[in-house]
Amino acid sequence: MPKIKQESKAVTAAEIERSIQALNKMAERLWGDGREAEAKALLDALDALNRALDRIRIGESRRVVTLH
Repeated sequence: MPKIKQESKAVTAAEIERSIQALNKMAERLWGDGREAEAKALLDALDALNRALDRIRIGESRRVVTLH
């Protein structure tokens, strides 16, 4: 049986930031439409995602420092 070759495409921090910004705009629209509960849930998730992105950046910067 042939193996399926999977492409692994790394996502950059900049791409994640753009996605977060787009979702933030969506949360603003939800808030403006009177859907505060949905907006709050989305903002909470985005906050967690931002914190995770910060941890990834810290790890990457430490890895770069240790390679030199």
